[in-house]
Amino acid sequence: MPPPIRPVSTSTVSTTRPVSGPVTVTPAARPDPLAVRLANGTSFSPVDRAALAAETAKALKLGADVPGRVQDGPTCGLYALGMVMDYWDKKDAKNLNPYVQNADVVRWDSHSAPADTSRRLLDDAKARGFTTQGEMFYASQLASLARSFGYRATVNADFTLEELHRVLDKGHPALIGFDVDNQGNPGLFRGERAHWAVIEGHFNKDGVEYLVATHGWTGGEYVWRADDFMASVKNLETSDFPAAPKNISRTLRARLVEVTPGAH
Repeated sequence: MPPPIRPVSTSTVSTTRPVSGPVTVTPAARPDPLAVRLANGTSFSPVDRAALAAETAKALKLGADVPGRVQDGPTCGLYALGMVMDYWDKKDAKNLNPYVQNADVVRWDSHSAPADTSRRLLDDAKARGFTTQGEMFYASQLASLARSFGYRATVNADFTLEELHRVLDKGHPALIGFDVDNQGNPGLFRGERAHWAVIEGHFNKDGVEYLVATHGWTGGEYVWRADDFMASVKNLETSDFPAAPKNISRTLRARLVEVTPGAH
């Protein structure tokens, strides 16, 4: 759930006018209290994404090319869910695409299209007792939140890579928790850096399986070796975040949340 550590400022200035003229001030994303140090953890060697650009583009075309959203605070699961809702909303405007929180109205990178409902994912999650600050440590609760907005949602516990492939081959994105390192890639931190990703596609190159993903740090695409990601997914054990359950292996580890349009 941690985004990159950002400067602790209350606003940023964006303008195309001379400095002496009026400026537009928009809120900056807040640092995430879940951005803990990397002590006693392991990062995998990064993938050369540029060398795999053609395969990545094809995988997104065949899978689920999800619009990006950049998170604000410890809200990675909610922004990941918002990305999936944006994906389905682009296919059919009857599918809702709510903002996560009211500040998203003026934060341009928080959404890819204007919301079509006044409801907010964060408000609804708080009202249901799922979260205190936006953190989502229960895959079942993320699925329940999606259903409350008219979507179908299922949770596959202890999913395999083959089962993930089947979801992606249907053109469905997959919401999955993993441990993230400081570069936004999978790592092994026993759950202390638990974070939500949206898996969008997959491909094989030279006998190696890869996954194409996005998450709330940048809203852009990442390419990971599937073995690295699955090892990260399966190492989620615990979190010292105050609102987290003691044992996230029972609530988040190896859970795949598949969200699809409901009946209209």
